[in-house]
Amino acid sequence: MRTILPLLAIALFVAGCTSAGIIPPQDTSLDPEPRTMHLSEMATELGWVYETGPQPYQFTMKSPKGDLVTFKTGSDIVIINSTRWRQERDSTENQYGNDLFLPESTFNFLCKRFGQHHLQRGPLRKSSVDLTPLTPDAPPSVPKAADGPLKGFTICVDAGHGGKDEGGSANGVIEKDIVLPASLRLRDLLAGAGATVIMTRTSDVYPELEDRCNMANAAKADLFVSVHANIAPNSDEVAGFEVFYKGGAQQSARLANAIVSAMDDATDSPNRGAKVDPRGLRVLEKTKMPAVLVELGFMSNAAEARRLATKSYQDKMADAMFAGITQYCTKGKATVSK
Repeated sequence: MRTILPLLAIALFVAGCTSAGIIPPQDTSLDPEPRTMHLSEMATELGWVYETGPQPYQFTMKSPKGDLVTFKTGSDIVIINSTRWRQERDSTENQYGNDLFLPESTFNFLCKRFGQHHLQRGPLRKSSVDLTPLTPDAPPSVPKAADGPLKGFTICVDAGHGGKDEGGSANGVIEKDIVLPASLRLRDLLAGAGATVIMTRTSDVYPELEDRCNMANAAKADLFVSVHANIAPNSDEVAGFEVFYKGGAQQSARLANAIVSAMDDATDSPNRGAKVDPRGLRVLEKTKMPAVLVELGFMSNAAEARRLATKSYQDKMADAMFAGITQYCTKGKATVSK
């Protein structure tokens, strides 16, 4: 017994040292889309600095007072001044290996813990107007051509944001206003090629994210294409288009690459490639068919914002998305659902 008790005490001590506190996750009842920040953005907001290390795959953020917060790529553990905490999802490294994607809830926790409550970020602002979202019961569609290369395909086009949710904005350009006309042109091109087209919105309203997924799933769509525009929070020089897809979804990856290739042919804007989404975006996670999220360009780049705001460039990007979708449907192994 005398031997067991000390061993038990040591075991309890070790367990206490290795357990982790829980960082409160995002309240998805107020905003279901996973909200993400870059580590560099967190450091800038807090007035801290960050660097790689001290161990491989680690990044450490340091306050002017010497506080240390360490993250590890692919892990949900955060070490705050030698204390372990668990955030709501893993830290994910960016494509260049010099920054991390982190949950916004972690930033809010750090703000509260280090007395910078005024920096905390809340849910998307509410509209003072009662906007009735579209529902899966009556998804809008347009007449399709009697014949064409996309005959038999059902494609859901999702114009991102809308209504109470403006999306991003920079240089006088608002995301929801860019993506809707591009999506409507894409709709007309797809329908003209014989596809049945389901639109999640055709005007300035905000369908909930769950509704967007339900529309596509209820229609048994063969493809889901969500159209967005981008912002780089820490640089006004970043520009270019990119297409995201869910990791492990091979058909989604093939669709993303086809659209990226067509966009590369259509414009001299930088090609940022087809990428696995690191954020767990609901429209990619909850749809049951090949699904992609297209970022047309960066509004935070003044020159690109000016292009994105023009009808000619919106049309050009819609034409490129159409070309990529058509290539995917007609050149590969895509099959119709019915």
